[in-house]
Amino acid sequence: MSSVRRSVLALNAMGTAAAAGFAVRGALRPEYVQPNRSADPLASFWAASSAVRTAAVAVPLLVSLARGDRSTPTLLAIAGAVQLGDSLLGIQRRNPGMALAPAVMGALHLATARRLAG
Repeated sequence: MSSVRRSVLALNAMGTAAAAGFAVRGALRPEYVQPNRSADPLASFWAASSAVRTAAVAVPLLVSLARGDRSTPTLLAIAGAVQLGDSLLGIQRRNPGMALAPAVMGALHLATARRLAG
């Protein structure tokens, strides 16, 4: 495996781990997602459901990236679509950080998936 390919796969893994970390942090402390606001039960539920969804995508993707198996392109495509959806939510909420980081990771996931599949 080339060093460029290893680096790109490592970037995908780091981005996936970071997204999962932010989701878990949001579930544990929902006020982190909306600073200067107390976490109400609906915000806590939303944060927990986001963490569950993120883990459902992140764990299999991280395992696949570590193993380098055939499911990696498909899982990257799914993760990319999820990240782009998160980016759209960030745009809707006018939150640049919530829009930009997922857009970059979504594009990286999709580009890597395409490269690995082709």
